[in-house]
Amino acid sequence: MTQLSRDDLVDLLGVDLGQLLALESLTPALEAAVFLSGSLVEGMGNAFSDIDVFIVGGGEPKGTSLHKAGEALFSVHMLGKRRVDFEYWSDAAVERLAAKLASLDLKEGGPDNVMMERRMTEDEIVFLHRVRTGVALMHDSRLERLRARFDFPRLSRWLQEVKIREVDDALEDLYGMMEQPDVALMRARELLNSTCDAFCHARGSTNIRRKWRTRILGQLAAGGDAEARAFEQRFWELQFPDGARLRTQPEALKAYLETCIRLCNQLTDVIEG
Repeated sequence: MTQLSRDDLVDLLGVDLGQLLALESLTPALEAAVFLSGSLVEGMGNAFSDIDVFIVGGGEPKGTSLHKAGEALFSVHMLGKRRVDFEYWSDAAVERLAAKLASLDLKEGGPDNVMMERRMTEDEIVFLHRVRTGVALMHDSRLERLRARFDFPRLSRWLQEVKIREVDDALEDLYGMMEQPDVALMRARELLNSTCDAFCHARGSTNIRRKWRTRILGQLAAGGDAEARAFEQRFWELQFPDGARLRTQPEALKAYLETCIRLCNQLTDVIEG
């Protein structure tokens, strides 16, 4: 995964970092990990993207626009025309999340039989990904110690398992929907999307934002992954065929659906291998 240096981030953000930190009165005296993360850090955003700053281990929100999501407290500001989110996590919340990830069951069933996709919340997964990909703004060693608390390969393996189950569900539906063009076409696209997500997680990605799936696949392909390059090409070819024509030509529709199934089965073999 490509990350930007702090100097590159300043250029991309288009804001002064001192002015940015001053919005929440963040100084080196604060005993906390303070870092930037989000789409800008991962090279996916643009000059209008929100700015996401994380404060973990200390400090209290200073802004007037506050809200809570799960374990996190958010303080929202505007810097010019840019939205800036400051997200606060306590050490206690981090320890609970680290323990939860460490004990995460990667198989179906288990003592409590919680469904695979419900074993972690979206807020928890996004935070873990932001920790993994963040760029320190102060106290670099604190961010490194924070990262060391989490088993990120375990997270990517669990995400892969969740997506493989989505693939299985879509495949089962498609096998019984060949004569239902409208439903089958949409389910085939969902199959491609779930397979793309599973493939990227199998390659170590922990980003679950659906809007970035093609960017993540593109980064893998650009990084020299030959299978990712081949899949990226077929993914785009199959995502946007002539849907209007396919709906009126049953044999062409059936051939398209079978092609989607074959490709996703091939990629599933790669992922599970």
